[in-house]
Amino acid sequence: MKIKQLIEIENVKGANRVLKNLLERTRTENIGLGLFYGRPGLGKTRWATRTAHDNGYVYLRLENNFTPKDFLRELLYQLVCKDMPYYTVKGTQNEIYNQILDIVQRNQDLVIMIDEIDYGFNNERILASIRDLADQSLATFLLVGMEKAKEKLMRMNPLYFDRCNAWFEFKALSLADSELILKELCEVKIDAPLIQFIHSKCSGTMRKVNKFIDAIERIGKRLKKTELGFEEIKDLIVKMES
Repeated sequence: MKIKQLIEIENVKGANRVLKNLLERTRTENIGLGLFYGRPGLGKTRWATRTAHDNGYVYLRLENNFTPKDFLRELLYQLVCKDMPYYTVKGTQNEIYNQILDIVQRNQDLVIMIDEIDYGFNNERILASIRDLADQSLATFLLVGMEKAKEKLMRMNPLYFDRCNAWFEFKALSLADSELILKELCEVKIDAPLIQFIHSKCSGTMRKVNKFIDAIERIGKRLKKTELGFEEIKDLIVKMES
């Protein structure tokens, strides 16, 4: 599989557009808080991690067992680790929060991406910390969650929901999206019927398309071929799905 750069499928283009709008907001009038969400396998985390890496943003992934202090400790570490790789986070929860607040208030161009935000729904104090940091600074906080994240946030805390100034839902891949991914990432050239077959079996998810790419490349290597058609390998590829 070729280097997994961000392919310009509709989800990527839409997410980039909404993020751009959030970054170009009137910062003194609008809180820098956004929520990007969608069902598993659509490329949300890949988009977030690659976008963070390419632009120097902070990326943090919540864990199921995070306490509010765990979250703040990890966030502070991510904020300073680039310049201080051996930094050890110390202090009370309040002291750590104040260190983070000082950083985000002094750096209005900071973009902080927080993935798996659904775990924060299990502890409202984590959500409250994010809200307060966004309220008290001009930095941008982008939350990334599952398909019901928007509904859960609205149900849990309408005031928090109202603070969000950007929304984007990752949708199932179209046939054109699947075709673009297969052409850009697969080391083996494949024909249109095989592309259509793969798309029909992937339920619109990038994760499953990537699994087919891996399988096709292994078949191509075994057959010593750089081009494959559906009729040629349909018994192998259909068997993979059975």
